[in-house]
Amino acid sequence: MTRRRKSTLTVAAACTLGAGLLITSVLFAAVGALEYGKLQLDFEQRANLRTAAIQRGLNEAVQVLKMTNQLFVAAAPVSRQQFHDFTAPLLQQYPFIQAFNYHRIVPLAERPAYEAEMRRVFPGFTITENDNGVLRPAGERASYDVVHFLEPLEGNRRAFGLDSGYNPQMPLAIDDILTTGQPHSTGLLKLAQSKGSEPGLVMMMPVYRRGAPVDTAQQRQAAWLGDTATVIRAPSLVSKILQSAGLLQDSGLALRVYVGAPAQASNLVFSHGDLPPAPGASHPLARWFAFHQHALYRQTYTVLGRPWEVHVTALPQPFIDSHLGSLSTLLGGALFSVLMAALVQSLVLRSRRVQMLVDARTAELRQSNERLAADVAMRKHTERALLDSEQRFRRLLALSSDWYWEQDAFYRFTSITDGFFEKGHINPGRFIGRTRWDSTPEMLTSRWGRDHIARLEARLPFSHLEYAITGDDGVVRWFTTSGEPVYDARGEFKGYRGTGSEITERKLSEQRIHHIAHHDVLTGLPNRALLQDRLSQAIAYANRSGHPMWVLLIDLDRFKFVNDSLGHKAGDLLLKTVAERLLAAVRASDTVARLSGDEFVAILGESNEATLSPDIVQRVMHAVAQPVILEGKEFFVTCSIGVASYDGGGNAQHLIEHADIAMYAAKKLGRNSFQFYEPAMNEEAQERLRIENALRKALERGEFALHYQPQVDLDSGRIIGAEALLRWQHPELGLVSPARFIGLAEETGLIVPIGAWVLRTACAQAKAWLEHSHGHAPMKMAVNLSARQFRQPDLVQVIAAVLAETGLPPACLELELTESLFMNDVAQAVSLLHQLKALGVTLSIDDFGTGYSSLSYLRDFPIDVLKIDRSFVNDIATDPDDAAIVVSVIALAHNLQLRVVAEGVESREQLDFLQQHGCDAIQGYYFSRPVAPELFEQMARQGRHLDSASSTLAA
Repeated sequence: MTRRRKSTLTVAAACTLGAGLLITSVLFAAVGALEYGKLQLDFEQRANLRTAAIQRGLNEAVQVLKMTNQLFVAAAPVSRQQFHDFTAPLLQQYPFIQAFNYHRIVPLAERPAYEAEMRRVFPGFTITENDNGVLRPAGERASYDVVHFLEPLEGNRRAFGLDSGYNPQMPLAIDDILTTGQPHSTGLLKLAQSKGSEPGLVMMMPVYRRGAPVDTAQQRQAAWLGDTATVIRAPSLVSKILQSAGLLQDSGLALRVYVGAPAQASNLVFSHGDLPPAPGASHPLARWFAFHQHALYRQTYTVLGRPWEVHVTALPQPFIDSHLGSLSTLLGGALFSVLMAALVQSLVLRSRRVQMLVDARTAELRQSNERLAADVAMRKHTERALLDSEQRFRRLLALSSDWYWEQDAFYRFTSITDGFFEKGHINPGRFIGRTRWDSTPEMLTSRWGRDHIARLEARLPFSHLEYAITGDDGVVRWFTTSGEPVYDARGEFKGYRGTGSEITERKLSEQRIHHIAHHDVLTGLPNRALLQDRLSQAIAYANRSGHPMWVLLIDLDRFKFVNDSLGHKAGDLLLKTVAERLLAAVRASDTVARLSGDEFVAILGESNEATLSPDIVQRVMHAVAQPVILEGKEFFVTCSIGVASYDGGGNAQHLIEHADIAMYAAKKLGRNSFQFYEPAMNEEAQERLRIENALRKALERGEFALHYQPQVDLDSGRIIGAEALLRWQHPELGLVSPARFIGLAEETGLIVPIGAWVLRTACAQAKAWLEHSHGHAPMKMAVNLSARQFRQPDLVQVIAAVLAETGLPPACLELELTESLFMNDVAQAVSLLHQLKALGVTLSIDDFGTGYSSLSYLRDFPIDVLKIDRSFVNDIATDPDDAAIVVSVIALAHNLQLRVVAEGVESREQLDFLQQHGCDAIQGYYFSRPVAPELFEQMARQGRHLDSASSTLAA
């Protein structure tokens, strides 16, 4: 029996196995490198998405700060209510914002006045400082950076009134703002209003005095009024940004965000995911064969002068998920190598057994080797194609945004991903196979389009090309795109490829900010800044064309009445309605702007087709005077218009000022009219300004005095009272007539302190006369109340305080009121008159019959006396109509149990008529002119009466 020889591995089989395993190892390493590169690219893309989202969110926070600051630039001065209304929607839209602040600079000398002013609205208010978390009144320092406006107040009350200089970072940030002229941000700090450990930061932007130069640090320091600030909860900011973009669901990433340098634990703002242990090997081959990917991505950018650093770390992932290709290559290559070795082994053994088949088997082996070589060549070609595809993919990922596109050598689109068509609502047929200018024809006629085409023809890359496209739904959207030329292996130009994004929201935000900066927030009309630009353009056109232009200053009559009676909401609705009517009343080429309050300006130009005429102004007045419904009630609001004309010559710098002067002239004519500016009006305005300035100082300089005109009882002929009449003795103007300053005092509001002085002085004088009356019947002191005094909410308390201060019995004080005071709000007037009557004073109607006379208020109002106006008394002896009116008033008053006093009695005939028809008392030049208190006291002490007055006149 022959023993079978034990088989051993032949040299050829061993070489085949070794070569196969070697090739398999090379392929495994190459595919592993490609997989690692792909993993690295994917990681960088995911990390870049998060850093970009955080940067966009921070930029949005900066934009919110700038929008808030623009409110102080466009609408200064800003009221607390305006600040609240402006920031309320922003707080809802950006929940990571803790608060909006306006820091106001308060010098030490102004601190008492500032705190007193704030306590009127916020009782107990004081400027505070933060001492290790404990709030206490701020100590004395040169100035305070006070939290003046704070929204929302709820949850932030600890910070209201706080001197922000308590934290060293705040003064440093302010110094940087004044040095650089740019907004700045603090680092992480403990917020005064924060109850937890969550840190925050404050973004600040300066507010300067309007019109002041701010080119140098010294000028900015001088113009510094304060700053607008956005208080941000830093961890919440990053978390909200990433959550809103859906970037916190990736379990394969660990995220760390730092504010300030260096990136250390004290500067950590946000963390997500646990960091993996650091890799032990650094060689590239070691990374390919590592079970887990070890990658770190760092990105640093500066926001408002403060560096932000983002660290993104790849977390361990299952090995087989990301290395399936290399494992398949390894297993397949090893199996193929074993099979090939087995085949060679079999062939060698068979060649030994069958020598005759050696040549045939050798030929087969040669063919097998050739096939193997071809397979290897094919694999190398595949690897090269894979590398080219990987490089192309890597480049596209680097440029990736919302979509990518490709163009051929003739700049026609060959491929665009679906994101473009979905976001733009565009049919692919509009772009595929066509150039960009085929789809957007305005590129051929616009400068930016021609520049872009020239850049393409020069084979240059381009970035951030912004253009608008109207979608199939009719909506205009904005896009930005970037691209680069593509060349093949031989360097031949093949076309372009790139990426694009939609930026409609950003463009709309830019347009809104521009609109807010140049338009009135309430009416949408151009504001003062844009008005000046439009006026300059109109003046330039008038100078070029020789056509005149008009500037109309339109002021609403009785607008304050609407505001006071119906509230600011109705007033705002009225202003918007008037704005719409003014726009409809002028041509599209004219300008209508809101100057301030209830003042509007219209700029009207003339052309060959349309000339300017007063009919245009009349049309504007007619448009405004149409009825308007406010809170269910119909109102008629008229306007007064001043017109300044410019014909291309002369000085155009004061057109608005001249129109304002003409408008006041129209108001003096009785309102609801218009006047063209004339040089004489300027002299009147200067005189008015001179009197107003002198009037503001007259009270404190003691230039006012009271004269008293006796009131005489017609039954006894004796003096029973006096009317206090104001006189102004100016050191330069001399004795100023009341007709020149009483109306101006009423208009400017100075009548309130002047009226209070008159009331106090008259009551004190009446008290002095009462103490020296020596048993005679006490005399009444009549004092006129102005319209502004009557509208004071504390009028009753003021009069009561004067009576208490002077000690004058209320029965000795008579308050004279005109009929027009009651007509705006009859119900309120009835209530106020009853309160005054409850004090014990006498109420009289002055100038009866000249205002809004109504018999109903004589019945409803607690009136004691009617005073017949001098205009009826003048001609009672010669004019039957005036005589009849006076007789009727006397009879009416007596039937209502009212006393009657006739004013302006200057002749014996007038006196006899009044005595004959039962008038109770008179005052006028027939008995006495208004005299100084000493002369009045002398007349009273001497017992002067009507008979003696008649004798004096007769003499």
